[in-house]
Amino acid sequence: MRTAQAPALAPARRALAAVYAAGGGSAFGTQMATLALPWLVLESTGSAPRAGLVFAVSVLPMALLGFAGGEVIQRFGARRTMVVADFAQAAAIAAVPVLAAVDRLSFSLLLTIVAVIGVLGVPYFAAQRDLATELAGSDPKALMRANSVLEGCFNVAALAGPAVAGVLIAALGAESVLWFNAATYALSGLLLWWFVPRTSRAEPPPAQQVTAAHTGILAGVRALHADDFLRRVMVTTVSFGFLMRVLMLALPLLAFERFGGDAKVGGLLLSGFGAGAIAGAAVSYLLGSRLSPALVFGLAAFQLVLPWWVLLFNVPVPALVAVLAVSGAALPLSNAPFFSILATRFAADIRAKVIQAVMTISNIAGPLGFLAGGMAIGRFGVTTTLFGLAALSTLAAVNLVVALRRLSPVVLTGTQAAMTAVR
Repeated sequence: MRTAQAPALAPARRALAAVYAAGGGSAFGTQMATLALPWLVLESTGSAPRAGLVFAVSVLPMALLGFAGGEVIQRFGARRTMVVADFAQAAAIAAVPVLAAVDRLSFSLLLTIVAVIGVLGVPYFAAQRDLATELAGSDPKALMRANSVLEGCFNVAALAGPAVAGVLIAALGAESVLWFNAATYALSGLLLWWFVPRTSRAEPPPAQQVTAAHTGILAGVRALHADDFLRRVMVTTVSFGFLMRVLMLALPLLAFERFGGDAKVGGLLLSGFGAGAIAGAAVSYLLGSRLSPALVFGLAAFQLVLPWWVLLFNVPVPALVAVLAVSGAALPLSNAPFFSILATRFAADIRAKVIQAVMTISNIAGPLGFLAGGMAIGRFGVTTTLFGLAALSTLAAVNLVVALRRLSPVVLTGTQAAMTAVR
């Protein structure tokens, strides 16, 4: 029996491995570009405001066009969306050093290129999760393992990408590093194009099979609102997206205030959180075959927020780094089961739009968190702000657990199941 199954499973496993590698490569290129593009502006103009504008333009498309990303995936399919985005981003990034070499790179043109790259990245993450769902199947634990690997790829890229970019910029210059960025995108596109087959399962369902309720750029939002369980979960998701930004802003200021302005301490605190997130992805993968996604999701919510209470006390730096690592490990332990629950709760004709809606709403909450965090710290101080952060996040975790206790399985109709099989 095992011998007969192996050949059939091997192509899907290779395709899923290609999705992992492509996702990691694309994320690595994005993280490198996050440092290299503003640095290029600083080298050429010395203007910090202009460098900040480049960063703002790179993230603005998700806030403005995020809901439209699901429409793109529904129309063209997850695989095609990712391949086109990777190759187009490779060309756009490569255009920067080419234009600079011929002295044709104005600041306005650079902003245009950065905006194009940002737009191309809008549907990428949701398409990646959707494609992984198609390849991994409908088993919740298998989906949790797949999402855990994707979380790990992203977290490794987030930690290593800027560090590698910094080393290469120092050795070669920002313009040369952008060629490496372009290569990561191109390699990602090639992996998906070559190893993920263009089967009926990986293409969007026929237009006549997409129900009217699942059309339009806000279809994902409507689906979330109509689901009693997810409507409550989204309160916690948005709260965490908001409060996490407050924490990221508060940590350097905590190091500055409590440890005599030692920048190394601020770096350690942020690195501890990032390193914990990488470890958490591995733990999430191991738990994926043993525990239900709902149980892991609920436990991870408290693992994320309870360590924040320790930040209120004057404890040594190693202790702070340790508790932040524990908290950071909870990110993939919560994200992986959450996306697994989403994937099994909706049919293929709406799944990508729901994932895109969750991402967009969370990303809109993020900048508001930075703004509110800065205002709160300026008015009340770091410690008081951290107290409010810990209290509000604990309430959000309690809300999530209450929602999970009401979680009931969703049985897809015959038409919905057929559409899922088409994908």
